[in-house]
Amino acid sequence: MHSLSDMPDAGLILALNPHEHVYLFHALQARLQNRKVLVVADRLYYIDRCVLQYFGVMDYVLKDELSCAIRSDREKLRLPEAWLRFCHRPQKKTVVATYAFNAGETPEEVLFNINQYAWWNLPPGVTQAKYALLILLSSGHPAIELAKKFGLGTKTVSIYRKKVMYRLGMDSSPLSLFRGLKLDAHLQRTAFAHNPAVPDDNCALPIAVGMN
Repeated sequence: MHSLSDMPDAGLILALNPHEHVYLFHALQARLQNRKVLVVADRLYYIDRCVLQYFGVMDYVLKDELSCAIRSDREKLRLPEAWLRFCHRPQKKTVVATYAFNAGETPEEVLFNINQYAWWNLPPGVTQAKYALLILLSSGHPAIELAKKFGLGTKTVSIYRKKVMYRLGMDSSPLSLFRGLKLDAHLQRTAFAHNPAVPDDNCALPIAVGMN
């Protein structure tokens, strides 16, 4: 925390998958408000983009996309727009977080609030009813069971899945269905740290699972 506080104008690059590190974003929230932040991720699901928007982080780039651009032999290959913005725009950002910072939020409330944000900010062409259907599919409910429950054909459920996932910017694979629609406490790789009312620069950042 000392480094972030001592250099309030320095940009910050986070190499992680947002949907796995929601508690880290929450712990850093007070220090992200006026700082340039770039997230480099393996891939970005719909819920990842919602996490970033929720915390006011607008620039992100895929790791493979950035690696290919950096390693390319082509002299005039254009780097990703997010990378260029991060490197060349003024230090202070103007975008603020979507939500009002609440130091007393519980882990459950943090995840719930972002899931609600994803629910209320669906892109055009995705209804809440179809989104709810996909949520049920991602929770393990068989397509045949859901088709009977909602008076749909099994083929219709399959079509809804493909079309809605596409409009959410994802493929319709089981992995995207499981990870890409909503936040899950079991997928969090960062421990939750309660934010004190007044930030304490001596406190340690939450540690990700598997990291020293």
